[in-house]
Amino acid sequence: MAIIHSFFLGGGGMLFHHTPQLRAQPGKWSLFVILLAIACVGALGGTARAQELRLQEVNVGMGLSKPPYIMESGTAGLDYDIAKQALAAGGYKLVGQMLPQTRALAMLRAGQLDGMLSTTEGIGGQDYFTDTYIVYQNVATTLTSRNLKLRQIEDLSNYSVAAFQNASMVLGDRFGLVVSGHSDYRELPSQITQNKLLFMGRVDVVVGDRLIFRYFSDKLEPQIDSTQAVTYHRIFPESPRKAVFRDARVRDAFNAGLKIIRANSSYDTIVKQYVGAARP
Repeated sequence: MAIIHSFFLGGGGMLFHHTPQLRAQPGKWSLFVILLAIACVGALGGTARAQELRLQEVNVGMGLSKPPYIMESGTAGLDYDIAKQALAAGGYKLVGQMLPQTRALAMLRAGQLDGMLSTTEGIGGQDYFTDTYIVYQNVATTLTSRNLKLRQIEDLSNYSVAAFQNASMVLGDRFGLVVSGHSDYRELPSQITQNKLLFMGRVDVVVGDRLIFRYFSDKLEPQIDSTQAVTYHRIFPESPRKAVFRDARVRDAFNAGLKIIRANSSYDTIVKQYVGAARP
């Protein structure tokens, strides 16, 4: 009579029969069991890899390097990882391309991209916008020791200011008006240069995203004291960002996936990885 044995691999059960001949030869029986177990584990691993490969790829424009949102590698970052996991939870695989926003938008309109990250519905078009998945916060940053008072945008006219490139066009009409006649205002393409100027006392105020400022403060040369306390003046509104896709099904999958990663704490884990306890 054949004896039935049950082996459980990864939570699943497997039944097989062995013959009296195998039972009578313990060495061969053990070898048979080992080989079968290896084959089963390999099959399960192959299934997982096949499932990953079956995810439909979505080609997405995601802007240029902007740590900690998009890292220099183009395959990591706060913005990138949240979007990647939201899409994966919805059944899609993000394939990102680092592109200037204007070029990415043109490629999206021409059907050369499936979507874009970190945008707003202000770009118009007939595509499908997701729920907000990340929030940028531009601030005016000063050294706490200076005890400067900034309660509104117009207060910047009293101090020397360094801002990110094109800030005068991005930060609204009020800011543009203030800096248009400002004799000590400059825009710099390098965020780390702004941080240097502030910590070395060569500029009173730095204008830019607070998480980008925090990231580059840790990258300064040892001779620059970046441990000095700073104050973030929230004189600019928050900037909620969405993704946009040409296919409504991808938009819906992204939104569903975003809910999943918020509920299972994956979202918070990504945030802590890049910026500690501070939420974006």
